[in-house]
Amino acid sequence: MSFVHLHLHTEHSLLDGLTRIPDLVKKTQESGMPAVAVTDHGNMFGMMKLFDACEKTSDKEGNWAVKPILGSEVYVAPRSRFDKKLDAKNIGTAEEGLEDCVDPSGSRDAGYHLVLLAKNSVGFANLSKLVSRGFTEGFYYKPRVDKEILKEHSEGLIAMSACLGGEVQARILQNRLEQAQKVADEYRGIFGEDFYLEIQNQGLSFQKEQECIPYQIELAKKLGIKMVATNDSHYLNHEDADLHDTVLCIGTRALKSQERRMRFINDQFYVKTPAEMARMFPDHPEFLEQTLEIANKIDLFPIKRKAATPTFPVPVGMTLESYFVSVVKEWFERRVTECRPRWESKKLKYPESDYRKRLHHEIDTILKVGFPGYFLMVWDFICKAREMGVPVGPGRGSAAGSIVAWALCITDIDPMEYNLLFERFLNSERVSMPDMDIDFCRDGRSKVIDYVTDKYGKDRVSNIITINQLKTKAVIKDVSRVYDKDFNWANNLTKLIPQEPGKPITVGEALERSEKLRELYDQDPDVKKILDISAKLEGLARNSGVHAAGVIIAPDELTKFAPLSVDKDKKVMVQYTKDEAEMAGLLKMDFLGLETLTQITKIQNYIARRHGQPVSETVLHNFEDPKTFKLFSEANTDGIFQFESSGMKSLLRQLQPTRFDDLIALNALFRPGPLEGGVVDSFIKRRHGQEPIEYLIPELEGILGNTYGVIVYQEQVMQIANLIGGFSMGEADVLRKAMGKKDKSIMRKSRLDFLKRSVEKGFNRDKMGELFDLMEHFGAYGFNKSHSAAYAMLAYQTAYLKAHYPTEFMSGLLSTKAERTDDIVKYIQDCRSRGIDILGPDINDSEKDFSITTSGQIRFGLAAIKGLGEAALKAILDARQREKRFKDFSHAIQSTDLGKANKKVWESLIKAGCFESLEPHRAALLSSLPAVLDSASRASKSLQGMASLFDDVELATMSEGFRLQNDIPMWTRRERLKYERESLGLYVSGHPLEEYQDTILVHTEGPISRLMDKAASGSLRDRDIVSVAGMINLVQTKTNSKQEPWAILTLEDLTGKMEVLLFPSYFDSQSRKRTRPYDSYRDLAVADNLVRITGEIKIETITSFAIGEEAEEDVTVVKMSAIQIERLENFQGKGLIGAVISLPPGDPLPQLIDFLKQQEGSLPIYFEYISKEGIKTKVKAGAEFKLKYHPELAEELFKNYGCKLTWRY
Repeated sequence: MSFVHLHLHTEHSLLDGLTRIPDLVKKTQESGMPAVAVTDHGNMFGMMKLFDACEKTSDKEGNWAVKPILGSEVYVAPRSRFDKKLDAKNIGTAEEGLEDCVDPSGSRDAGYHLVLLAKNSVGFANLSKLVSRGFTEGFYYKPRVDKEILKEHSEGLIAMSACLGGEVQARILQNRLEQAQKVADEYRGIFGEDFYLEIQNQGLSFQKEQECIPYQIELAKKLGIKMVATNDSHYLNHEDADLHDTVLCIGTRALKSQERRMRFINDQFYVKTPAEMARMFPDHPEFLEQTLEIANKIDLFPIKRKAATPTFPVPVGMTLESYFVSVVKEWFERRVTECRPRWESKKLKYPESDYRKRLHHEIDTILKVGFPGYFLMVWDFICKAREMGVPVGPGRGSAAGSIVAWALCITDIDPMEYNLLFERFLNSERVSMPDMDIDFCRDGRSKVIDYVTDKYGKDRVSNIITINQLKTKAVIKDVSRVYDKDFNWANNLTKLIPQEPGKPITVGEALERSEKLRELYDQDPDVKKILDISAKLEGLARNSGVHAAGVIIAPDELTKFAPLSVDKDKKVMVQYTKDEAEMAGLLKMDFLGLETLTQITKIQNYIARRHGQPVSETVLHNFEDPKTFKLFSEANTDGIFQFESSGMKSLLRQLQPTRFDDLIALNALFRPGPLEGGVVDSFIKRRHGQEPIEYLIPELEGILGNTYGVIVYQEQVMQIANLIGGFSMGEADVLRKAMGKKDKSIMRKSRLDFLKRSVEKGFNRDKMGELFDLMEHFGAYGFNKSHSAAYAMLAYQTAYLKAHYPTEFMSGLLSTKAERTDDIVKYIQDCRSRGIDILGPDINDSEKDFSITTSGQIRFGLAAIKGLGEAALKAILDARQREKRFKDFSHAIQSTDLGKANKKVWESLIKAGCFESLEPHRAALLSSLPAVLDSASRASKSLQGMASLFDDVELATMSEGFRLQNDIPMWTRRERLKYERESLGLYVSGHPLEEYQDTILVHTEGPISRLMDKAASGSLRDRDIVSVAGMINLVQTKTNSKQEPWAILTLEDLTGKMEVLLFPSYFDSQSRKRTRPYDSYRDLAVADNLVRITGEIKIETITSFAIGEEAEEDVTVVKMSAIQIERLENFQGKGLIGAVISLPPGDPLPQLIDFLKQQEGSLPIYFEYISKEGIKTKVKAGAEFKLKYHPELAEELFKNYGCKLTWRY
């Protein structure tokens, strides 16, 4: 007896199904079942994977051993799909085999279950439409359809009544038998002979199912509806039941030990063999036979298609091809005009004739592979972007290697000048859809997507789904929590997982690489259990999201190609991942919002405002500016695209770049493979003549000369294969791709071809074997030169602007990063270290964004103030423009629309110091605020009445009689700083830690930024014990599973912030003692306390994404597990060797000497002053002058004598 599974859930029934599709197809084939269906809950995420896996079972004659049956278990709304209300009476019974009917979404249920299977391509299109409309129209806890659209899209579909969550079964269990009959008849009316009553038998322990079976059989006989047996499988094998239960606990955040939680009734929900299914229905073999009948009804139809682009409109009388050629040639002549002066001055490597020859070659190839429409589409929306004022990047990825793309201004880097290869992007021997990723200004990206949507149709443009997986460390923590292990236990376990940036490490690999982890695994049964379970679950689908940048543009209605879904923000996306969407023939483009383009735009605006015009494109494309390369060599690259990480700064200092090619190479080399493989060290040594530049054969010099004999780029591998091995560029690209993916079968064949052809060209066979080995070694992590060159261009341009216009650069950078407090703190520190003053916000002088004063200082923008919304900001700026300037505090309030700027707005402005230039007594302003607002409100009402009698009323008169409440004390420095931080998110006029800077340098590892740099460079390692100092600005108290309190502290200094974990207990592996950090130091772990914390470092590597951006590199995050916390003031004065007193202009010495004579102590004094010649001079005071450390002494000297005191350690 054979059988086909028709009701089956995979991992794409997110955190409800466990089965992975390749394993499913393998078991299906091994069990002799001719077909298999996938029917995940409400979605079709797994359709392309199922089709692909089944396709791989085909033999040489094209016969498939397993036929894919594409389906979904949809949710049917009890009434209309638009009715978003629950009705417990209508919903029925518990879902499937769950003891508790509370599901992961938190609702009891949002609809009845119905299994739908596609018979053919028409049915698949209808299923796609139903599932799509479930998300776009009917989503309420779950994606829901209704009977209205089931009727509309029933053609080509087989329907089954599903599990106990189906409407027929629900009515039976409610003992509403007539209603059950009516529902069954209704479905038969919709689907005809393709509606089946589904019967399941998971065993006697499933009581409700056993109660339902007799009534189902009776109903089927009465109505003449066929019955079909299914098993509602959620996991692959019987032994996976407990593992599946763990997944349910992860999804519902439950503990395995909880009695009342979501769980399946027994262990029978697996993919059973035909024999096992026969044992479940011994008296009704016909139920199993019906599965074969259904499978035979279903065609093997394709869902993979050839790539198709939307129809691009062309002028009357022209074909797509002729219009493409016409546009390319016209725009190429514009580039020729730009380049002619450089040809005439011999500044370009290749003559004009070579450019024209390359252009014709590319045009011919593009026409041959059939993609002229693609290029015209991209050209069109990029032209529109520029027309709308949206800056476009110079290129990204391999498209920068195309001279056609350069001619059309799709890219902006000359591919001839930098030896970029077209075949790396597109060639006739690897025909696939071109992949052009386009960078747009972050703020304008949505405008371009809106334009594309309007041009091609809303029903043809969408986002792309991503399926997020259970990652190794996360799943270990998840499983630990499920088994009631506390956070500290799980955290310590994940600390032992080795990290490799850019490459996930599996549990198995971690056990091989970490001796400590292996030791724990072998000795501790709990650790073994958690890791064994985690190893089985890692990589499993966890949830869905939206691809950061991908956009689909279809030639027809999207649902004809793929089902749709929506995310929590109602963004529509295809249910295929980016690769699957391309398999379905859909055009994918990446529209990336690149913040650097926004930054450059703002910087150019500042330059134009101060200097009359922005820096010209000509200047920014001349990559030979000494001042810019000096900036790179000094690693003054904070805010420079791709070059501001500590690791890159270290490389810049070592390499000392002097040419644009060096920047291209650094972009390519700064990755784990080259760094760890010694390639970078060799490159730098050869650059400085510390290592000989050698070539295996002389012919390689022309290819590798620019990179000092080192293979850095994928294009170099292709050029070697072409020049030495006689490969066509298309064949060379296939080889390049195989080397990158380590495809051994292609590599073996390519090696033989390379040896044969190179020997035929006269080269030594042994040397050619050695050369191919080199290509294979470097090709595994060689980088795309086209991408590296395009991004080096952006890096150079931002560096040029910083080198020549530092104030404008920093203003643009700060305005771009305004919402990221951590970045602002870092960049303000950079400004101050380079002599650029940062001024706080001012009610009369601040603009919306950061601005530059006439004296070259940077002024905070009003938009940076927390609690100041768009409406309030506009009201204040409008009032200021109308009044020219505010005369005083009350004038500002009385001039502004108080309906838009309420009391909280004015409180924030006061705390931020916005009225400092009008009235420095901030405490008095805050105290007087209620009276001023009341007066302004009454004055406004009075003015409204007077306005009807008089044409001209002076608002300023309303402030007469206002008196500030000066009788209250001024805020202390600490209070002023506290309120500044509250309103701005950071300190501007000072910092509580400023007086402790020397103390911190002596008694800690250094500032937080130094810890981050050390972690990134590898000199600070995971589990190192260090001390760090700062101010606690946030305390989050938590409770672990043992109900023990612990806390997460955010520690901040002048350079950044870090997270400190204050756990209930800490085990010191050296002393073998356990301490109680939380109990010992919770009284010190208070917001605003200045502390020194000693603890164990935890280094993590994460990848961050922003909407419309793709992460270019992994981010190193440094945390600390606290062992000891001490007050920072306890270290003030320890280790001092002297004091420096900086004298102000004038002659304060007589009074100062009298003061110093009265002091007692042992620390020598040094006077620092500016001589008449303008030279800074330092002299040591006489032996009779000594000081003793006192924390208030610096403030006393400054207040009474204008001197600055610095303690020397």
